[in-house]
Amino acid sequence: MRNASLLSAFALFSCAYGQVPFQQRVDHAITVRLDDQEHVLRGLARFTYHNNSPVALDTLWVHLWPNAYADRHTALCHQLDAAGELDLHFARPEDRGRIDSLDFRAEDQALLWGLHPQHADIGWIKLPTPLAGGRSITVDTPFRVKVPDGRFSRLGHTGQAYHITQWYPKPAVFDQEGWHAMPYLTQGEFFADFGRYEVSITLPANYVVGATGLLQNTEENRWMDSLATVPAPERSGRKGAAPFPPSAPTWKTIRFVQDSVHDFAWFADKRFVVRKGEVLLPTSGRSVTTWALSTPRNAALWENAVSYINEALLHYSRTVGDYPYAACTAVDGTISAGGGMEYPMITIIGNMTSAESLDNVIAHEVGHNWFQGILASNEREHPWLDEGMNSYLELRYMRARYPHPESAFGIPGEARLMRHFSDPHRARNELAMRLNTRRDQDQAASLPSTRFSSTNYGTMVYMRTALVMDQLEASLGTDLMDRCLHAYFDAWSFRHPGPADLRAVFEQVSGKDLGWVFDELLGSTRKVDVRARRLKDGVLRYTIRGGSHMPFPVSDTDDPVRRTLWVEPDSTRRVSLPWPDVDRIRIDAVERTLDMDRRNNGVRANGILRRWTAPRLAPFVGLEREDRRSTWLSPALAWNAHDGFMAGIALHNATFPMQRVEWGLAPLYGFRSGRPVGGARLLWHHDRLAHGPVGNIHVGLTAQSASLFVDAPLERWYLRVSPQLTVDLRNDPGRRQAAHSVGYRAVMLRETLSGIQGDTLTIDRTNEDIYHELSYRLQGRAPLLPRSLRLDVQHHAAFTRLALEARQAFVYDDRKHRVAFRLFVGQFLRTDDRLMQRQMGWRLHWGSSDMTFDHLFMDRQDVGRNTAQQMAKDQGAFRVPTAQGTSDSWIAALNMEADMPFILPLSVYASAGAAPYTQVTSSGRVAKWRMHAEAGIGIRIVRDVAEVWVPLVFTREIADELALRDVDFAERIRFVLALEKINPFELLRSIRP
Repeated sequence: MRNASLLSAFALFSCAYGQVPFQQRVDHAITVRLDDQEHVLRGLARFTYHNNSPVALDTLWVHLWPNAYADRHTALCHQLDAAGELDLHFARPEDRGRIDSLDFRAEDQALLWGLHPQHADIGWIKLPTPLAGGRSITVDTPFRVKVPDGRFSRLGHTGQAYHITQWYPKPAVFDQEGWHAMPYLTQGEFFADFGRYEVSITLPANYVVGATGLLQNTEENRWMDSLATVPAPERSGRKGAAPFPPSAPTWKTIRFVQDSVHDFAWFADKRFVVRKGEVLLPTSGRSVTTWALSTPRNAALWENAVSYINEALLHYSRTVGDYPYAACTAVDGTISAGGGMEYPMITIIGNMTSAESLDNVIAHEVGHNWFQGILASNEREHPWLDEGMNSYLELRYMRARYPHPESAFGIPGEARLMRHFSDPHRARNELAMRLNTRRDQDQAASLPSTRFSSTNYGTMVYMRTALVMDQLEASLGTDLMDRCLHAYFDAWSFRHPGPADLRAVFEQVSGKDLGWVFDELLGSTRKVDVRARRLKDGVLRYTIRGGSHMPFPVSDTDDPVRRTLWVEPDSTRRVSLPWPDVDRIRIDAVERTLDMDRRNNGVRANGILRRWTAPRLAPFVGLEREDRRSTWLSPALAWNAHDGFMAGIALHNATFPMQRVEWGLAPLYGFRSGRPVGGARLLWHHDRLAHGPVGNIHVGLTAQSASLFVDAPLERWYLRVSPQLTVDLRNDPGRRQAAHSVGYRAVMLRETLSGIQGDTLTIDRTNEDIYHELSYRLQGRAPLLPRSLRLDVQHHAAFTRLALEARQAFVYDDRKHRVAFRLFVGQFLRTDDRLMQRQMGWRLHWGSSDMTFDHLFMDRQDVGRNTAQQMAKDQGAFRVPTAQGTSDSWIAALNMEADMPFILPLSVYASAGAAPYTQVTSSGRVAKWRMHAEAGIGIRIVRDVAEVWVPLVFTREIADELALRDVDFAERIRFVLALEKINPFELLRSIRP
């Protein structure tokens, strides 16, 4: 009853209290001792809560965030599970974390306290009397923290390297909107009250510690200064981490103090290589001490890290406002929550591969001192105010320091791929953001952090916001943009601003209505596409879809730098340019807007095809160009048992990001068959639907041709043409629900047999079949419980039939090994015995007969060469090559596959299936059914794409059939090689949203 009443009180307090401005303050005094054998912290936490609100508080809500690591039922574990990060779910008890031994007291009086009904990392404390506005209360408690393994999230240890963050009892924020008690999450950061921290840390004397605040111990300061002069260790050439030295037998207690911060983090490692620096701030001239603490493994890479910290402090101080603290530290450490993580005055950086990437991440994390540390907006509700704004300043930093950047994605030849972009730093953000935008899987950047899919959290919150702010800078001018940033920082430092506060400052300073920024580009998923339509006598006509008020630049392409005009759209969709004799213009030639497709941005005043630009023909693959479409050309090689070695060319437009119209053409020549073969594909995606139950619509046509097996000196080949329509039902990518689609396709098959048999018999025979199929697909998105469902209705002149396939898997360890079940049921609704063909029946084993030629089989025959041992896991999905279970009535099968719990990709499987048969007796024909079964082992190379299966046991009817056909052990082995699933078009569109 108490939990229920407290939860109701929490909901009541979470309602708005009007708009009376107030801000709470919490001062902390913490003493803590590190046990580096048991990985445990023991300490005493004391906080003084100052109630500056007009409301008397009888309960304080507190964060107990180490409990997020306690079990698999926490909000953190659920979030990691949904993202497919299963380490915490399957963690050993000794690797988990928790906070316990709590005993909250005020004035030596025990306080009633408990845990949130749903979240063990949120607690409540009942105060002895309501705390009136203007009053304060001091609460203290002992505590014990079991530090979890560092691979889960932010708090953790890697051996005896400690990352101590979100580690002490901490009151939640209470403001005009009520209480903001929130469970700990990796995706979705923090919101906390400012105050003064005094923290004393006791640990073995040879630990080097970096922390929030200023170190108060004179002797420890001298030791740190001496370490800063020690040469970096020689590179050993080993890739592994340096071993930890034994802990010193003596102990030390070091003390850190800092006012006007909202959190305290510390990092300890006995191996740290220390570097110290200093920087003078541009406005105040104050001196800031900078520290870089690196592990021996990364010491060479970190040798100039102090200079990176200094440059970041200068950049943000010049652009936003002077850094208010006296020290800033960056720490080298192994963390799981991204490449780096920020805390007041200190940041931890993950393993980097180059000096440029280290500089980049240090700049980003140091920059958080402004948006996360000093402005301190509610990141859980408005993550773009921190991550997005900070990413924009990071973009400016990298653009200035590295105009010709190195590889960022680690793609071979990336520098060549990016060379046509005028600003590679911006282009990387834009290309990544378009990944989901082009698939209609994007989300508005202004959403709360918990609403985003993992991909969209990066591409929308970080990248889209950075791009929008970069466009705002380009349209306003850098000087005016910086005045806006300074005004925002001056007005809202240490005050927790929200989106409306940022917008109000920017609109006031700029004197402009910025609805196109905050409502259109950040507040929605509008996909802006500006198109140049006509240019005559210096007047440009254009269209703009998705963002009717977004300004854009127009450039004279003969002099795009000097002659650029920013246009603010109006209802006329026309603009008179100040260059009446201009012959060619280009919209956004400088690539500074959120235009999702710039390839339609150019127009000429004279000539024919005035909006057309010749496509680029380039070898192999590449990235989308901004000024024209691309066609990729490469040699194409293939092989099958009937055409032999095949060679030709491949032409396609598959690129990153996806294209609305996708096409590919691969004409080949088969040297064994002496025939032209190959395939083609054309697909159009309608991905601009903003409302309603339909998300995307895909319309396409595929065609392929190849030779077939024939046991005669004849030629046999097929041509397959398949038009198709798929409708994806609308799905919120952030809710991680199952994806649904419905579709229709036709498969038109033409098989030709021709040649001369014997001396005189000429054969020229063609068979044509048309199959129609209606389908429904469900694809689950739960990494722990992958599931799918497909329902097909197939129609042919010979039959109408219904097929259901359901798959359910259960992942059982952090390597994502699983036990998977598959159920298949097929039923003929109608058959015409005159037209039925052998390949049209149901089968327990699906070999290379493949009725609709959906699979790329190397050898389309049932027996013979070992290339014919390729199979597909369709219908009954039996591995053993049996004709048992063949039916023109119904079939049912259940398949099980279980991965072995070790690194080698071994699996066991078992299948059971049933089908009818007719028994002929002296009294007539009797309809019966029979169960069949098999089991064996397999090797998975790529799940459902490249596998080898070895049937070991099976029922007597199958064994008798194999003996009759003289199928030996080697011939029973079957392999899956589903090359049709390695389709670059489909792979791009199937990337997890």
